[in-house]
Amino acid sequence: MAVRHDITPDGLLHRVVHDWSSVRDRHTQPLEHGCLSCALRADLLPVLRGLVNGPSNPAEKPAQIIVGLPVSAEPHPLVHAVQSWPGAALVPGARAAAVIATASPATLFEDLFGDDLLAERGLELNPDDRRAVGEALATQLEYADAILFDAPAGPREHQLLDHLTSVRQARSVITEADSSDLLRINRSPDDPRGDLLRLPDSRTPSGRTPEIKDVWSLDLHSHKPFHPGRLHTELESLGQGPIRARGTFWLPGRPDVVGIWDGAGGQLSIGAAGTWPGSVRSTRLQVTGIGPQRESIQRAFSRALMTDHEMQQGLSRWDTIDDGFGPWLGDADIDDLSA
Repeated sequence: MAVRHDITPDGLLHRVVHDWSSVRDRHTQPLEHGCLSCALRADLLPVLRGLVNGPSNPAEKPAQIIVGLPVSAEPHPLVHAVQSWPGAALVPGARAAAVIATASPATLFEDLFGDDLLAERGLELNPDDRRAVGEALATQLEYADAILFDAPAGPREHQLLDHLTSVRQARSVITEADSSDLLRINRSPDDPRGDLLRLPDSRTPSGRTPEIKDVWSLDLHSHKPFHPGRLHTELESLGQGPIRARGTFWLPGRPDVVGIWDGAGGQLSIGAAGTWPGSVRSTRLQVTGIGPQRESIQRAFSRALMTDHEMQQGLSRWDTIDDGFGPWLGDADIDDLSA
């Protein structure tokens, strides 16, 4: 059984449910949420519940369901919604077995590191979708259990995938496969992929392919927070250019807030993702790129961190200082604007 969603040219959410022989259901509705992931979740979960738990005859229940998302949609929000975590299953009796992404090796570098917007290729999910192609593609490739290429890939493309994903992540690259091959892919039920606070163990090649000189990765880590003022100054150096960057950070005036860093295609997104577990905080950025800016990013990261002297002065003085990150991390009670 398959459930496929598309966005029509006039902005409607179109869903088709079909098996190998016929269409079981077809439905079109206006998007009820500005957040496409929310709209997909609201439409998809009842359909999956009906397919999994609806038939009274066990023989009529599908053993596997393929969910096809719009081409530029992010997979992990729906995977987490579907996944059967113990005691909190949104779709009882089902779990996300695998995520499969598609890409073209001929344009992989251009798609990941270029500055084209989804809207420039007609792939935007709504009129306000200003994401870069690289942002959408990177999240899909990093989260996938298998990557289906439309042609054989060379060592340079395989090396790039090794840089983008953890060396411990089980990932297959497929160029020819039938449906039965894809349905046999199966991730561990406790796979932590997609956990915003858990980055890959390493951004270094796994040894499956030779080192390619113009593809590099950095794993920048510190227990210290960013200095808000210097971070503002270094944002361009840290976030622009042909790079893919993601990570977590914290600021001295918001010691409990997890800052999320997500950049690709010349764009950088910063947001908040809850609070740090316990007292463990860190600033860590993992960056993969091409081009000459590797050392400049390392230097910018070091400059943006609080110094040892600033840390010794304590964090309490930041309680009343506007760090300038309210639009991204939320408002704070402040009455001073300088540091």
